[in-house]
Amino acid sequence: MSACYCGDYSAPEFFIQHRRKAKKIHRCYECGSEIQKGESYQADSGKWEGDVMTYKTCHRCMALRDFVQAHIPCFCWGFGNMREDVLNAALEHADEAPGLLFGAYRREILIRRSRSEAEHGVHYRIA
Repeated sequence: MSACYCGDYSAPEFFIQHRRKAKKIHRCYECGSEIQKGESYQADSGKWEGDVMTYKTCHRCMALRDFVQAHIPCFCWGFGNMREDVLNAALEHADEAPGLLFGAYRREILIRRSRSEAEHGVHYRIA
């Protein structure tokens, strides 16, 4: 998460972030898709309001978040709401960063397409 003030989201008491390669199948907290063995993902752990939580994010959701964060360094997002928060931030700042909204929507479509194909039994890896 960013170092900016985020009024809608509480700050964790501690926060640890790791990018890993899956040794087993996991589920992405943001889009619900499976993270297959060998795929990159991000594991974020922290303590919010007394509860220790770990969130796993697939490489497609990371690509969406990282793309928008590269253009808007100070924006806030919450686990479980990341895709909505990121797309809202891209829409809000579209005039300031040409191509931002297009790039964000392009990555969102890859997430949706990947989920749809996985639900229908088609599996492929997006590089």
